[in-house]
Amino acid sequence: MGNLFLLSAQFKREFVYLKRYFFNFIGGFITLYVVFLLVFLGYRGIAGGTEMYGSGLGNLIVGYVLWVFAMMIYQDISYNLFNEAREGILEQLYMSPFGYTRVTTFRLLAALFIHFGMALVILIAMMLSTGRFLNLDLISLFPLVVLLLIPIAGLGFILGGLQLIYKRIQSILQVVQFLLVGVVAAPLSLGWTQLLPGSVASHLVREVMVGEVFITNLPLNKIFLAIGIAGLYAFLGLFIFRLCERKAMQTGRLGQF
Repeated sequence: MGNLFLLSAQFKREFVYLKRYFFNFIGGFITLYVVFLLVFLGYRGIAGGTEMYGSGLGNLIVGYVLWVFAMMIYQDISYNLFNEAREGILEQLYMSPFGYTRVTTFRLLAALFIHFGMALVILIAMMLSTGRFLNLDLISLFPLVVLLLIPIAGLGFILGGLQLIYKRIQSILQVVQFLLVGVVAAPLSLGWTQLLPGSVASHLVREVMVGEVFITNLPLNKIFLAIGIAGLYAFLGLFIFRLCERKAMQTGRLGQF
């Protein structure tokens, strides 16, 4: 019952933020859309008229929307923790009977639906702008997108833990934010790239959206690998966050900014 109450409170929080700061939300959407248009115009200028233009454009659209989605989830952990420390409410969240980790996890679940809706709107806008329409099989896409976001959330917890100790790591957060581009676009043929957080899942998403493959026709070994990678990064993220959390408490840094 308590978990249900916490989840409903987090949903209410997300919608209140969306309503009160709607202008900022629209501004973010316009910025992401304009950036994609610039990337698209550059790609069309380079690859326009070639045989691979259509499939390449499809992969470009999928890669961009996955990067936007991953960036939103990643920022929900790392940047929210920074803002909570700056606003002085971090200690209050730690005194909650639910604990900070559970509050953050449920907040991610609530934000997931809003981010999914925003990513879907951006995707439709991109398809209308480029004339390249992709397979939107939500039954196949939803579990694969979740397998992409779980390891990204784990990465966010790792950096969030470091932020509890070192406080200001914005330069690292910004670098990782752009490294996520490589994560969602890395080819699996290199071998080691399969170990990156979400790389296998993003490859499977492209298979569904560009290749129009149903989830039951995807290679089982890739699906199990994506599940394993998601579990590994989720475990590492929470484990490292707990270690950093304990260190911050022992040194009295938890409430400092």
